[in-house]
Amino acid sequence: MKHCPSLVTGLLLCAHGSPVLATSTQTDPIIVTATRLDSADSTATNHTTIISAAEIRQSSAATLPELLSQQAGINSRSLFGNNAARVTVDIRGFGATATQNTLLLLDGRRLNDVDLSAVDYAALPLNNIERIEITRGTGAVLYGDGAVGGTINIITKQSDRMGSTGYIEGTYGAYDSGSLQTALSHNDGQIAFNLAASALTSDGYRDNNQIDQKNIQGTLRLLQDNGEVYIRLGADEQDLRTPGGRSVNPSAGLNELTDDRRGTNNPNDFANQDGRYISAGVSHYLNDKLELILDTGYRKKNQQAFLEQGGFPQYIDTDLSTWSLTPRLNISHAFGDHNASTQVGIDYYDSNYNSYRGQTKDTINQPIHTLDVGQQSTAMYARNTTQLSDHSTLTLGARRQSVDLSASDNFDATAPGGSFGSEAADLNTRERENMYEAGLRQQLSQTTALFVTLGRSARFGSIDEIFELDPNTYVQLFSALNPQTARNTEVGFDYTSGGFRAVTSLYHMRLEDEIYFDPTSFTNINLDPTRRYGLEASASTQLSQTIHITTNLAYTRAEFREGTFKGNDIPLVPRYTASLSGLWDINPTLEMAASLNYIGDKYFDNDQANAAKKIPAYETLDIKLTNTQGPWRISAAINNALGKKAFDYGVISTFTPGKYNAYPLPERSWIVSLTYDFD
Repeated sequence: MKHCPSLVTGLLLCAHGSPVLATSTQTDPIIVTATRLDSADSTATNHTTIISAAEIRQSSAATLPELLSQQAGINSRSLFGNNAARVTVDIRGFGATATQNTLLLLDGRRLNDVDLSAVDYAALPLNNIERIEITRGTGAVLYGDGAVGGTINIITKQSDRMGSTGYIEGTYGAYDSGSLQTALSHNDGQIAFNLAASALTSDGYRDNNQIDQKNIQGTLRLLQDNGEVYIRLGADEQDLRTPGGRSVNPSAGLNELTDDRRGTNNPNDFANQDGRYISAGVSHYLNDKLELILDTGYRKKNQQAFLEQGGFPQYIDTDLSTWSLTPRLNISHAFGDHNASTQVGIDYYDSNYNSYRGQTKDTINQPIHTLDVGQQSTAMYARNTTQLSDHSTLTLGARRQSVDLSASDNFDATAPGGSFGSEAADLNTRERENMYEAGLRQQLSQTTALFVTLGRSARFGSIDEIFELDPNTYVQLFSALNPQTARNTEVGFDYTSGGFRAVTSLYHMRLEDEIYFDPTSFTNINLDPTRRYGLEASASTQLSQTIHITTNLAYTRAEFREGTFKGNDIPLVPRYTASLSGLWDINPTLEMAASLNYIGDKYFDNDQANAAKKIPAYETLDIKLTNTQGPWRISAAINNALGKKAFDYGVISTFTPGKYNAYPLPERSWIVSLTYDFD
């Protein structure tokens, strides 16, 4: 069975982008975390969702991807089902390439890397998040390539008030899962710091599914009357066992998904990683209208992974380092008689990728392939928001980004397993793309607002997508891919009245040169034109003083609009998703949260022809009960309370009709937690 590179290299090379520096601005001792995104969703010119720390704490979601999947137009996909390790989050239907088309930010800085590695959500504890800003269909102007489906900006908790605060939390649950988290923040008006650490271990739902994760990060800020100086350090380590798929082959009478759901055929596979980062900068108000922000960062990660691959073992040891420089200006000014703000800046990223590829860990000192890739990304951008009137807001922005890549391969035919290989010829490319956005928000009445957005975004091919084996000549090569571009149009309504709010949006996205794996040629290619379009609806209401209800619905179409598969659905994208969440304050100390989630059926990975049966639809019910007594809080939760035996990722065989591999999700599980908050 042929697996797409997004699966194979994702298992081998997946890692998370290390947390990096947030930028902040203030003119008094209160620290206010600031990013390039406008956090006021009530004035946004597109479909924006903000999830507060209180909403995160009250949610029944156990992990960040579960929380995000409860939002309209967002879907997650898990290969391992263990504490969000290597989960893919997808905004507006990109399927196998969701990670490369959904931009994840931590305090306004990119976590997506230049390879196919997935962002590691297991390294982002929910308790340390102040808020989450979700902007659908935009973000390219401010943050660059990859913000095609949308942008998720995670804002971590900081020392935002005088004195000391913190918490310590311990959890234990099914599959011998346990964690310990703690954080301490302090602000005395001149010096502020935040220190957070966590450790997690779990056997996982399946055989060979263990995880051992450790994270620590700290921030130090020196506060001044007209700005601040800051430095942030951190480290993370993860050891993850990868169980692989469960095979189903009706013609051979094989159904491991039913007969041995929790088993594995890959008892030796693993994907380990560790990362380090340092980031520093200064925020300075030149006057009351002009803020200058200078920051720089460096992060490095090492990934070691092994896949048996049915008798063709592969071991990869990769180092990836990225240095960044992102100066910018925030300007408050007038545009005629109207108040306006403008952000202008430069983003520079320099990444170096060194990968050693062999048969086993014991033979990696003589690798078959040694890849050396350098990529430099340089961009200039400007974005203006003008208050045209008390009822109208206009946003205009543009970005010019250039990406230079140089790649070389050193092949050793004498290395174990290297007898039939070849060396890829060097590749040097330079690509440039323009991105823009234009948005208008018009308040039609006291309760209703209209928003309209037009935009252009892009993404460049990742390192793992350009290095491949030609299936016709069996020659290893670097393949140049055209940048993928997308033009997005969105219109929506925002209605607010009393305790009720509803947001509905319609969008249409036309893509050219979408980068994708072709199961017929077994290579990564630029597709014929594709598109995404759909409807998203969110509503929340306070039914009573003690009950709050939120519902989210989405209809998503991802389809080929030209070529061999014209009119077909793009695999791994469900047309229908929905969630219904409720919070019940039973009494002043006891509350219950519940969420019912529905994920519609979708085509298997590799099934661009839409010829096989679909991955079945499924629903989950999560319930959490929380009791608070002073500084103490105890919670008990049941995930997948209905006990559904589901899977959300599967890949079909291109050789044997009806054969596929599936990655089963956990059945009913439980977790209890005890938290102590201190001031």
